[in-house]
Amino acid sequence: MSIKRVVVTGGAGRVGGYVVRQLLKSYEVVIADLVAGDSGVEYIEANVMDLPQLRKAFEGADAVVHLAALDYDWNCAPEEYIDINVRGTWHVLQAASEMKVQKVVLCSSVSACGLSEMRPDWHPVSLPIDETHENKPVQAYSVSKIVMEQMAKSFVDGTDMDVICLRPLAVVLDESLEQYIEFVDAPDRHWLFYYVTAEDVATAFDCALKAEGLRYGTFFLSADDTSHPEPTLEWYQDVIGDLPTVSIPRRFQENPRASVFSSSAAKELLGWQPTSDFEQLRAKAKARA
Repeated sequence: MSIKRVVVTGGAGRVGGYVVRQLLKSYEVVIADLVAGDSGVEYIEANVMDLPQLRKAFEGADAVVHLAALDYDWNCAPEEYIDINVRGTWHVLQAASEMKVQKVVLCSSVSACGLSEMRPDWHPVSLPIDETHENKPVQAYSVSKIVMEQMAKSFVDGTDMDVICLRPLAVVLDESLEQYIEFVDAPDRHWLFYYVTAEDVATAFDCALKAEGLRYGTFFLSADDTSHPEPTLEWYQDVIGDLPTVSIPRRFQENPRASVFSSSAAKELLGWQPTSDFEQLRAKAKARA
C-alpha cells in the first residue's frame, strides 16, 4: 500500500488542525469540510451529508481520515447525532469505496463503550479497560460511535478497503488545557479521569495510515497516566466504588497513576506511543496563569 494523497473530512475543526499539521509531514493533504480553515492547505468544500460532494472530494485520494461529526460537547439533539454521525459516516465510507480509496481512518470515541456516560448501572468490569471490554452505550452520541465502527467492519467485509477506527479519550487541546483542569478538579467530580492530548491523537492518525497488513481494528487512544493526582486504584474506590477485577496488577504497581484505559493495542499494532504527562501539563497551565 502506497499512500500519498490524504483527504481529511473535518480538517478545519479543532482536532482537525492538529491532525492536518501532523499529516503534512508525510502526505499531500486535502481538507474536505464546510469551511477552509486557516491551515493554507488545499481545500474542497464538502458536507458529509452530501454523497456527490464526497465522491468529488475523494477523487484521486489514497486514504481518507474522517473527523467530521457532531461532538458530544455540543449538546445536540439525539436525532442529530444519529443522522449526522451515522449517516454522514456511511456516506464517507460509501464514497471512499466507490472512489477506490485504499484506507479510511475513522474517528470513533471512548463513548462507544458507554463508560463515558457514567451511568450508575454501568461501571468498568475489569481494569485496565481495553478493546475486549463489553460495550453498553445508551446515549445517542455514544450509540452513533459504536454504529460507525460496525458500519466500518461491513465495508471491510464487503470491499478491498481497509478501515481503522480510533477511539480517542477526552481530547485535551493546548488551548483548552485550563478548562479541562478546571473540570477534573471540581469538588466531588464523578468521572474516570482519562485524557489524551490532541498532539498524540494526531500522531495516532499518522500511525494508522502507515500501519501495514491491518484490514480492520478498533483502538483506544489514552495517555499512560490519569488527570487525577492520586494513585488510580485509590481514587477509583473513593469516586466509583469497589474495585473490579484488576487483570494486570503490575500496571498499577509500576505506574500508580496509570490510566484506567489501556492503549496497548494501539502501541503494539499501530506503533503509536502517547507522550504526555499530566503533572507536566498542570505545571504548564500554572505557568501560563
